[in-house]
Amino acid sequence: MSARPNIILINCDDLGYGDLGCYGSAVNDTPHIDRLAAEGTRFTQFYMASALCTPSRGAMLTGCYPGRISFDVFEDGKWVLFPGSPIGLHQDERTVAQLLQEAGYATQLVGKWHCGDQPEFLPTERGFDHYYGLPYSNDMGRQANRADYPPLPLLRDGEVVQEQPDQAALTERYVEESVRFLRANQERPFFLYFAHMYVHLPLIVPERFAKHSRNGNYGAAVAAIDWATGALMAELDRLGLRENTLVLFTSDNGSRVRGEGGSNGPLRGTKAQTWEGGVRLPLIARWPERVPAGRVCDELCASIDFLPT
Repeated sequence: MSARPNIILINCDDLGYGDLGCYGSAVNDTPHIDRLAAEGTRFTQFYMASALCTPSRGAMLTGCYPGRISFDVFEDGKWVLFPGSPIGLHQDERTVAQLLQEAGYATQLVGKWHCGDQPEFLPTERGFDHYYGLPYSNDMGRQANRADYPPLPLLRDGEVVQEQPDQAALTERYVEESVRFLRANQERPFFLYFAHMYVHLPLIVPERFAKHSRNGNYGAAVAAIDWATGALMAELDRLGLRENTLVLFTSDNGSRVRGEGGSNGPLRGTKAQTWEGGVRLPLIARWPERVPAGRVCDELCASIDFLPT
């Protein structure tokens, strides 16, 4: 077994503590994620550093509290970055991707970035060899009926390859991109950061998931996350990489709840609130023979632990 494990970090958007079967959901079907938990360790006291997208993601990537990297309040008092903002994750801040890149890892981000959409702040300037996804939230496009928003851009590295992409097809496209990355780098250590669009609003979901959902479009979006997880795990098995790959599954902040079908389980509060429902999230870690299988860990830990660990 290599001394340098591959790493896959799966980060969902607005997925709550109570949205997965292995965390108590009775309405969302998540067999692949539940299996991941059974094969690894499920954490019950895991905290993100913020209850909102941008500060949460910046903190996770740098191992710093949001205020330390000036990601606590943005221009005009906004809580997150918006399209066209002149600021982003500062070049002086080192990310986990940069550290792994310097250690010889192939690095790629697939999905949502939300740490700055200007060229100097894009993922390819912050430690990722390649990037494919949306630079900010999936509601920040023409569908928002905002004259000051550009068409929602799908980026490959630093270039816009499509405007206003069909969001119902994006998760499948993300999985395809990720599979290509795994296959291309199976002979060297790699870091794949897969940042889901779901379950952030609007919930535009594939019909094949919607027709089987017991929880409306929200349940369909959760099912898409579960399918994507299963597809990535199956590819690791096909490539013979299961034993040497650390897989982490989590979410950036809690669910909005508000009648959309989401759940923060027994926790008080929601996204954008500092009650536990906003910042206490699922975390599953699987690394065969290194991370105990079937364990439930009740010890306190946080996303800012990722980089130093």
